[in-house]
Amino acid sequence: MKNARLITEGGIVDADVKIDEGKITKISPEIPSVGDDVTDLTGMYLMPSAIDGHTHFGSRFLGAKDPIPTADDFSSGSEVCLAGGITSIVNFFESSANPLASLKEEISKAEESMVDFSFHFIIKRKEEIPYLKEIFKLGVKSVKVFMAYDSIRLKDFHIMEVMEEVRKLGGVVAVHAENGDMINFLQSRQQGDEPINHVRTRPTESEEEAVNRFSSMAFVTGVKGYAVHVSSPASLNVIRYWNKRGAKVYAETCPHYLLFNADAYKRKDGKRFIMSPPLRSEEERKEMVLRLNEFYTVGSDYSGFLSKYKDEPSSYRDVPNGVASTEFMLVTVASLMFQGYLDPGLLVSLTSANAIRLYGILNKGLEEGKDADLVVLKREDWKVKDWHGKMDHSIYEGVQFSAKVERTYLRGELVYEDGDIKGGKGRMLRRI
Repeated sequence: MKNARLITEGGIVDADVKIDEGKITKISPEIPSVGDDVTDLTGMYLMPSAIDGHTHFGSRFLGAKDPIPTADDFSSGSEVCLAGGITSIVNFFESSANPLASLKEEISKAEESMVDFSFHFIIKRKEEIPYLKEIFKLGVKSVKVFMAYDSIRLKDFHIMEVMEEVRKLGGVVAVHAENGDMINFLQSRQQGDEPINHVRTRPTESEEEAVNRFSSMAFVTGVKGYAVHVSSPASLNVIRYWNKRGAKVYAETCPHYLLFNADAYKRKDGKRFIMSPPLRSEEERKEMVLRLNEFYTVGSDYSGFLSKYKDEPSSYRDVPNGVASTEFMLVTVASLMFQGYLDPGLLVSLTSANAIRLYGILNKGLEEGKDADLVVLKREDWKVKDWHGKMDHSIYEGVQFSAKVERTYLRGELVYEDGDIKGGKGRMLRRI
């Protein structure tokens, strides 16, 4: 690949990249051309393809009594990834009975993936804690706990038990941080079923308190903590406080919190945009963008549900939570970079490099000897009219971006180009 504007953690440099047998073999200002297999990237940007550490492909809405499936599985979900410049995911899985059997089943399902994959284990019951050691032996080095949703949240005592064990195993504990009791109380007092009541009953303070409680427990146990889908600057303040005291807590946000505000719930189709935590005020959204350097990663939190599941419930309380942000994750952050909100190096850190560090992913990154997982970006204004995958609606419809994914490479193979999915074969990520 010649004449690229290469986006690295150190900034943008003009460079050529040589690929051989799926690996990056040389990065240099100028590499002599040998043979006919030369791609001229004049006018284009080249960067490491993104790693989405937060997907729920082939899953269900965990807060519902009856299973409501996500629209995309590993097959269609990986098409979405490739179109969005993503070549690796870390997908969440839960156990119905035996966690080891559930993980093996999940690995089998992921064989149809066109992107590389790994997993986080969702712990819903204290009885699952003894399985952690064996789960880690099978390559899963991260778990998730919930502080909301009565059917799956753990008591603080058991969260600390999880933290204690995961610290011994050298892993990461992620959290859905909302105060479940506060939400239950507010919902019991809130009149009306309209979507705007979703944000009224899940206020910023609900997330802020839960992040504070989680961070304090992470500090006491010494575990590496990961607050996913952070929606408010108030939570960043809490994390900064605990990290100054010596905690190791990292924050993830999602593209929808950077682009949209709670006015989405006033729309006629507002139920389709219900996710938890909810979208916040415009003031909070703007501050989130300005403080992107305080986040460690950006993840999509893919939880896409078809319109029939979103529209059917009469109350916001019963709407399956989530939107499909995966395809627009990288272009959201890249557009903010082109608009001057963040440095090029932070784009790489947020979308790939920090995920590699946090999850201990081997063989990935923009270095000689690593997998040639790359994405070609074009600086171009464009508006979302359609998308890949099985979703029949999108919160991103009509949104204008300043960055566009032109091509995606997985281990040197061209797997996406200008709207066309060319395929690929995913592998399970190796993690330490």
